[in-house]
Amino acid sequence: MKNWGLSEWLHWQEALNPKEIDLDLQRIQIVASRLEILPPENLTFLIGGTNGKGTTLALIEDMLIQKGLRVGSYTSPHLVNYNERICVNKKPVDDLRLIESFRLIESLREDVPLTYFEFGTLAAFITLNDLNCDAWLIEVGLGGRLDATNIISPSISIITNIALDHQEWLGTSLEEIAKEKAGIISVKTPCIYGDFSLPESIEQTALEKQSDLHVLGRDYDLRHLKQQTIGEPETTVWYGKDVVINAIRVPSHWAEGESCDLAIALKAIEIVDSQLLPTTQELNHLLKNFSVPGRFQIIEKKQTWILDVAHNPHAARNLSWRLHSLGFQENNINSLENGHSKFTVILSMMQDKDVIGFIKEIDQPFITEWIVCEMDTPRSYSAEVLEKKLNDYGIANVRAEPELLEAFSNIKNRNKKNDRILVTGSFEIVGPAKKWLDSE
Repeated sequence: MKNWGLSEWLHWQEALNPKEIDLDLQRIQIVASRLEILPPENLTFLIGGTNGKGTTLALIEDMLIQKGLRVGSYTSPHLVNYNERICVNKKPVDDLRLIESFRLIESLREDVPLTYFEFGTLAAFITLNDLNCDAWLIEVGLGGRLDATNIISPSISIITNIALDHQEWLGTSLEEIAKEKAGIISVKTPCIYGDFSLPESIEQTALEKQSDLHVLGRDYDLRHLKQQTIGEPETTVWYGKDVVINAIRVPSHWAEGESCDLAIALKAIEIVDSQLLPTTQELNHLLKNFSVPGRFQIIEKKQTWILDVAHNPHAARNLSWRLHSLGFQENNINSLENGHSKFTVILSMMQDKDVIGFIKEIDQPFITEWIVCEMDTPRSYSAEVLEKKLNDYGIANVRAEPELLEAFSNIKNRNKKNDRILVTGSFEIVGPAKKWLDSE
């Protein structure tokens, strides 16, 4: 253990607790009590919800960095390298820093069987603490109430939205899931909800904890205003409590989800310190260059590759809107009529996901081929099972290719220049695709 590298530490952590997911705060609280973890008093953001957590976090991160702050972030899961999970001003920490944190945790852990995620969460808190970050942006893992990240006291809690996902652990209804997500709301601490339909359990939890709850469409909003006169461009305006930001140039390929994420990010900053809000010029400069790896990430090679980690129906619907926003439907139908561009989807999903619900949202006339694969995790559906599910749904143009890298290579070699390829369904397929494309 003394001379272990990062990969050895991570492999050992995976076996420390026999359960991959074991929702219980007691273990991590015991070990955390032996550490000195002091998040920033006024700039600690705890970000939960079903979809959009990573994008919301990245928007807040960019805005605070733009104002000259030293910003630490903790996200999960990672796409390619574990170090991506812990960043300071968007730069991943190095192996040595992680290993030092792991060694400290192990020296104090005694016989507490921390999970892989709990170990990593403590390492993140130690690292951000030691590196004197002005702001902490913490993405909740699974759920909220019993998630390892919920041991800190945030300046503000954010719940992006509620959709069906992780039902095995969180409950089978939206209200049950909302109740678990609402567990990150802290006593007498402001909270933001980032969707128009407010679940009763979130409102009730906020009342019980005397939390000032801010709801999208009620307490803040982002509105796309139509043209007043012919030739005048559409404009977007953000409305906060005391601040209005006009003339926002929202990226044309965004869908409703990203617009909601932006509204949330601005509201969160207004609540903690309105002086940190960007001007219209600052915000438009930020948005012009804004991207999050694996979230509708477009990589131009011989073909156009689109990588998106959507893995539930709600996220799939947003992804479908984004495809339409780029004109993929019209362009692909026209080009197909002339014998040109194909649109291929490479899909893999975990066994606890709603495959048919996902497919219903993604399936479009412009998709010419589906490739289904098995990911390198025991939680993955096999390619054969996915093929049968898609066939049973009524999709005939499906081919099973068990090996991910082989599927990527085959598509690259078989498809023509300017064809489009969407890789989606999980972090565990998008990550390998990004790594493979980066090496090409």
